[in-house]
Amino acid sequence: MTEASTIPPITALMDVMGFTASDLEANQQGNLSSTQADKLQRTRRRNTIIGGVLFFVFVIVATILIFLGQQNENAILSLIGAVLAMTNAMMIGMIGRSYLRTSIDLRDGNVERLEGDLERIVRPGRQQDSYLLRIDGVSLYVTKDVFIQFRHEAPYRLYRSRISGVLLSAEPLI
Repeated sequence: MTEASTIPPITALMDVMGFTASDLEANQQGNLSSTQADKLQRTRRRNTIIGGVLFFVFVIVATILIFLGQQNENAILSLIGAVLAMTNAMMIGMIGRSYLRTSIDLRDGNVERLEGDLERIVRPGRQQDSYLLRIDGVSLYVTKDVFIQFRHEAPYRLYRSRISGVLLSAEPLI
């Protein structure tokens, strides 16, 4: 018998997903716990910092490429710089959208409950596989460690942030 199979399912989920009994209790009442709100704030802050750094790197590289393309009359460098600038704009839009979604979740403090039989899906990728949990018509991408703690086609109740869709906690229903 492996060590993972001797751990009660809820305890194993708590360990791998990083939630506590008090977090689960708050989620059962439809609310974010203060610990979960802090985690969401840290994630939002980290993503904003990374996005800001990437923004400035992309701006500098795009500017250099466009400048070099014009100085050397090289349309390819100018085109690459312009494409990089457009890619940067799209990336900033996605980061901004993520920031706003997380901000709404933090302001409202509400949690969405998904309940039903859980389906585990592995999507093979070129470099690595993607791990997907599907429940109540909703698909959630998770890490492999989280994925293996769930049983396929078993009843679960999952709690996630309402707008950004971050998986917060889970409990088996058997």
